[in-house]
Amino acid sequence: MTKNLLFLWLLFLGTLNVNAQEDPLLKTANDKLYSRNFEGAIQDYNQLISIKEDNIDALCGRAEAKINLGNYSDAIKDVDHVISIDGNNIRALTLKGESLLYLKDYTNALKLYNQAVQKQNPPYALAIVGKAKVMNQLGNAKDAYKILDDAIDFQPSNPEFYYARGVLNTSKEKYAKALQDFDKAALLNPNFNPFGIALNSGIAHLNLEEAEKAIESLDKAIALDPKNGTAYQTRGLAHYSQEEFKEAIDDFLRSFDFSSNNQITLFNLGMAYYKLNDKENACLYFHKSCQAGNTNSCKMIVIVCETKR
Repeated sequence: MTKNLLFLWLLFLGTLNVNAQEDPLLKTANDKLYSRNFEGAIQDYNQLISIKEDNIDALCGRAEAKINLGNYSDAIKDVDHVISIDGNNIRALTLKGESLLYLKDYTNALKLYNQAVQKQNPPYALAIVGKAKVMNQLGNAKDAYKILDDAIDFQPSNPEFYYARGVLNTSKEKYAKALQDFDKAALLNPNFNPFGIALNSGIAHLNLEEAEKAIESLDKAIALDPKNGTAYQTRGLAHYSQEEFKEAIDDFLRSFDFSSNNQITLFNLGMAYYKLNDKENACLYFHKSCQAGNTNSCKMIVIVCETKR
């Protein structure tokens, strides 16, 4: 049953680079973007765009913030505006590729990443990473690894490639290798994507049954982004594995506010209450999860609640 609890929702949120700007409001917006205050960043970008509707940096920044909030179609509108102004803008091309990747339009995402790669020498790192992500989604992990390994050989001091390979290793259940890559990325640049490294390191430690290390990493991730549902969900699983069921329940409940995968959260809550011998709450959450389509919860209703769905 513990195996059924393992919820792995890789968050591949490498922050796209933004050129340094002198505009104070743009700098404030970019700082909010980097600190994962996406709503606040969008408000500032909106103000900049209201002053100058063709502000490329603000449009790209707003698109990136929207991607991180899951608003992929809206992000495409912003980058299409940029591309209509400057068809060679590699950041806009990469951001559109990222949006299409999340929308599962892999063919067009790959085309855009290839365009971005060809327009700069050395190639734009996140466009290369994007190509690897598409290959992995298409089931071509071998090609994805080759893209990232070649990139590391060419630019061995770029933490972006080690981080991306770490995420790929995590998705392929190569957790020890993933941690090596995350450590290397952090060593190359301690300021590089600290949230992503902390979150994915926590996921890798959890799957290696290193719960205490997982909790330590996830504490860092939550401190950096207290609105991330995946971080709470994963830390809850780490507490659950340590039989810290009350702490697990607290984290699962917190994840409700920030995660869309509620049937998993409901199931995990049911299991935590079941372990505390709280049959009433366990059955409450098993029923809710079963109604949301979670088959494991439906099975637990038969086992624990002695009622049918």
